[in-house]
Amino acid sequence: MSKLAIYLRLSIEDYQKEGESESIHNQREYIKSYIKEHNDLTGYEVSEYVDDGFSGTNPNRPAYQRLLEDLKNNQIDSIIVKDMSRFSRDYIEMGNYLENIFPFMGIRFIAINDAYDSSKERNNGTEIDTQFKSLLYDFYSKELSQKIRGISQELKSQGKNTNGLAPFGYLKDPNNKHRIIIDEKTAFIVKEAFELILQGYSCRQIAGIFNEKGYITRSGRKEELGIISYEKSLKTGTEVKKRMWQGMTITQMTGMELYTGDYVYNKLKETHIGGRKVERLPKEEWKRVENTHEAIISKEIFLKVQEIKKQRRGENFNHRKEATDEFIPIFKRKVFCKECGSSMYYRGESYQLKKGVYRYKRYYCLYCKENKRSNNIKEQTLEEAVLKRLKNAPALTSKENPALDTKVNQNYIKEIEDINSSLQKEYEKYKKKELSKEEYLQEKQNLLLKKQKLEQELEKESISKPANELPNFAGGSKITKELVDTMVEKIVVSRYGEVEIELKERE
Repeated sequence: MSKLAIYLRLSIEDYQKEGESESIHNQREYIKSYIKEHNDLTGYEVSEYVDDGFSGTNPNRPAYQRLLEDLKNNQIDSIIVKDMSRFSRDYIEMGNYLENIFPFMGIRFIAINDAYDSSKERNNGTEIDTQFKSLLYDFYSKELSQKIRGISQELKSQGKNTNGLAPFGYLKDPNNKHRIIIDEKTAFIVKEAFELILQGYSCRQIAGIFNEKGYITRSGRKEELGIISYEKSLKTGTEVKKRMWQGMTITQMTGMELYTGDYVYNKLKETHIGGRKVERLPKEEWKRVENTHEAIISKEIFLKVQEIKKQRRGENFNHRKEATDEFIPIFKRKVFCKECGSSMYYRGESYQLKKGVYRYKRYYCLYCKENKRSNNIKEQTLEEAVLKRLKNAPALTSKENPALDTKVNQNYIKEIEDINSSLQKEYEKYKKKELSKEEYLQEKQNLLLKKQKLEQELEKESISKPANELPNFAGGSKITKELVDTMVEKIVVSRYGEVEIELKERE
């Protein structure tokens, strides 16, 4: 029996709605009605793929990826959508599927609102009108993104807080979603953090004080208010029994000028319209609206604290400059405490003794203490445990270990991305009649040939290297940070010296 895939997608704006969106329901009913009206589709076995809350510019949609995987495995004969923008808002990707992939695989593609059915189309399943529609969807998505950003900037310039959540120490005003008010339960914690820095305490020491006092954390307060749940992120080695303050949290919190009553914005900028990547702007470009809400600390205290932190950073930097590669933490962000689930911190120092230099390299838990003794382990012990674990793992190849050829691969990938960008620009020129059809097709062919050569070169670089170039764990190879980042998912350490190592899954 022929198999028909129904693909349904709802944009990301409604992602926070509970349950399945009405829009998905409407799409489903609309497509089912269409199927009933067309006898050539009523005999199909129907499968459904739903992405509720994902943008059409995002290719990493779960159901979308599952649909493509089923296509590769010949489990689908036809696809039907409400319109092409449901499938994708990337016109290059959409055009490639309509022109090349679907015809090659013999897949019938139907977009109801676009009056498109590949079984009734000529020119390899696509017309210029279809490509132009896809281009318009792409432009529409970017234009919409630009409009939303413009509205957001206008609200910010008026001192209106556009963040979805209020910062720790504040609550959203129930009568005005763009205003924040003091949270009496947590504001004193913010104030105390600033006061302790003035008294000479470090951010790490302040975190320890807050943990001993049992102060509620930022994530704990959000869960208490029912704003968000962190239940899934609790699990590392074992379930975290209690949320803990960390030095980095205090550093971030005491660097927020918002606590002075001023609203600061324009700190970040999208790298391109409609994109998800952002870059941090220099402080000179930041914008400020004064006295938009009640302050927790004075501006004078805020400036004093920033100066103290700046001096400490300078001292730490001068100390770190003397460090060598010997003190680079190999297992950074990989080691977790089994007792409380917290990430374990690295400490590396050296001491000059009469017999020579003593080097101290350990990972330890700042929060999980028993009889005033924290959970800790030597880096050498971890190296031995990981080496033993890898001896029993399948041999590595350069294809499975991107660290071996990362720089070369990145260069090829960058060039391929540039060609994709050029393809889009050339098509836009053609649609604006800046290029004739013949000129556009010729340039497109040239760019595709270059892209094909680069992809071939990239594949060659990924071919496995000879065995004698690969790590020989049986012979006791040295553990490197690159190898750990590539192979190790996480390491869980107990107070009694037990080490559990989870390796990354490899295809």
